[in-house]
Amino acid sequence: MNHIKTLLCMMACTLSIMAQSMSVHRGEEQTFFNISEVDSITFDPTPNLWQNAEKSIRFYYAPSWNQIADPTYTEQNGTYTLTLTRATSAQWQAQMHFITNLATDAHKNYNFRIKIRSDKALTATVKLYQDGNDNLYFFEERLPVGANEECSFERKDMPGLDMNRVCLVLDFGSNRANTEVKISSISFTEKDYDSSLDLNSCPLPDYRLVWNDEFSSRTISSTRWTYQTADAGWVNHELQTYVNGKSPKGTKVAESSDGTLKIHTFKEGEKIYSARLYGRKSVGFKYGYIEARIKLPKGKGTWPAWWMMPVSGGGWPGCGEIDIMEEVGVDANDVSSSIHCAAYNHPANTQKTHHLYCVGAEEGFHVYALEWTEDYIRTYVDGKEQLYFENDHEGNNDTWPFNKAFYPILNVAWGGDWGGYKGVDESALPLTMEVDYVRAWQKE
Repeated sequence: MNHIKTLLCMMACTLSIMAQSMSVHRGEEQTFFNISEVDSITFDPTPNLWQNAEKSIRFYYAPSWNQIADPTYTEQNGTYTLTLTRATSAQWQAQMHFITNLATDAHKNYNFRIKIRSDKALTATVKLYQDGNDNLYFFEERLPVGANEECSFERKDMPGLDMNRVCLVLDFGSNRANTEVKISSISFTEKDYDSSLDLNSCPLPDYRLVWNDEFSSRTISSTRWTYQTADAGWVNHELQTYVNGKSPKGTKVAESSDGTLKIHTFKEGEKIYSARLYGRKSVGFKYGYIEARIKLPKGKGTWPAWWMMPVSGGGWPGCGEIDIMEEVGVDANDVSSSIHCAAYNHPANTQKTHHLYCVGAEEGFHVYALEWTEDYIRTYVDGKEQLYFENDHEGNNDTWPFNKAFYPILNVAWGGDWGGYKGVDESALPLTMEVDYVRAWQKE
């Protein structure tokens, strides 16, 4: 019985430490802490992709930014022992890179863990990224490692990114001379992502789900969505032609398959075809919280958007417009939110807009959301506030036309005043925007 009590005590201690140290974000968890009394923590039992991956190791060891001989290291049963003989004075002066042949998928979720131990106190930077592209990464964290203490770090339920060579970089810059570092228990696991688990989980309290599409059927619901048809040049000098479901030769501009909505943009003959879909157009929503999980397309000339227009209310811009998310491919991963009305609009260069750099917006799915009340409009990217616009309560439709029902829109434009402001590159075609789900909640 004593060994059972000991095991239960260790588990309780582990859970206590994790509870005190964990920072939780929607769809993702991170933990890091120093372990002195607990020797191990429990992780999911799925196969460790890291264990069987092909790896090569390279160093950047440059005290005072002058490259010197690579540090010596040994490896035994997955534990790497590294000796840094020279002190360094800044972050990134003592880097160890593990370049692998691992590929990741935007439609999956991933877990990562690592343990780092040092005989001298230091700060370690841990980054998991695409080899050759520092701007595409799962995370970058700085971890305090106490002298002769073991720091254990993990990330759970990381949304997948499309990568073909996952690289782990560990940096021990600002280390003292003759520092010995041990790196162990590296684990990288993959699991299927099931967005339905969050179906009734609005990030805001006291809201209920009133409308959604999980795109789990093989057809796009005609009761939820309607197609816009329009020739090139219809708005914003855009180059695409919007059609009702299919091009003249029968190629789909939109489809529901494998759990996502796909909007395809392609060239057929001399024309570019794409889709613009309206959700619940005749009814819309007045106030609430609405979000979509989207993977953006790539390419110079793309202009994907997730936005809202009023069910009724006159001409633009006086009627109002809410842009939850827009991006143009020439400025990859720079996502923006805007509102337009008579007082604030882009022809007058007075629109209210906020930009945010979203790592991996074109390589993975991200959640773009709108919180809309009678007092304010607030947009989010992965739970982080993007745009905030407040009702002035003057009763002036020119500054606040957002007191009526609006309907959601998903589309991919090609070229135009913004999408083509630096030209277009047709070699990017065909391309696809994927939408995992659209959900709307309102106050109970």
